[in-house]
Amino acid sequence: MRRVVCAALVVALTGCTTPEAEPDQAEASTPLAAPSTPTPSSEEEAVDAYLGMMGAVVEASLEGTEDHPDLKVYARGQALELTTAMLDGAKAMGEPVLRPEVTDVDLESDPASIVVEDCMDDTAWVLEGHPFPDSSHVNTRLYTATVTLVEEEWKVEELWLGEPNAC
Repeated sequence: MRRVVCAALVVALTGCTTPEAEPDQAEASTPLAAPSTPTPSSEEEAVDAYLGMMGAVVEASLEGTEDHPDLKVYARGQALELTTAMLDGAKAMGEPVLRPEVTDVDLESDPASIVVEDCMDDTAWVLEGHPFPDSSHVNTRLYTATVTLVEEEWKVEELWLGEPNAC
């Protein structure tokens, strides 16, 4: 939606008047067409759902809340249950580094699904009261998210966390 609004603004800002020209030239010119906004691919939408869910988890963890209203926007089922349970009022400092990649696409199944894997670096995302690890130690964990298309919306349906430092 934001892209459509931006495209409309670009058209509005480029002007609705034609430059002064001879009457013959003004009649011969064609009106400017609105630039087409590329539709994001299914893979991009699935990654956006994953990033939206993780953004809500990180934001809620920084506030120390038990859930976040955006979780229901980006997650459902087991993924929603897990992320809500992960929060449980815990307060964190810092933020993880996310590196999501699409590893599997099945648009023919019902529902269509896309698997997103993220070797998250959570070195700088630390629970309050716990020491930050020294800078020579990197903490990574593989997050595997199955994102499904339900009622025209991509949502993270399942989320699995791998062993620490296994990716």
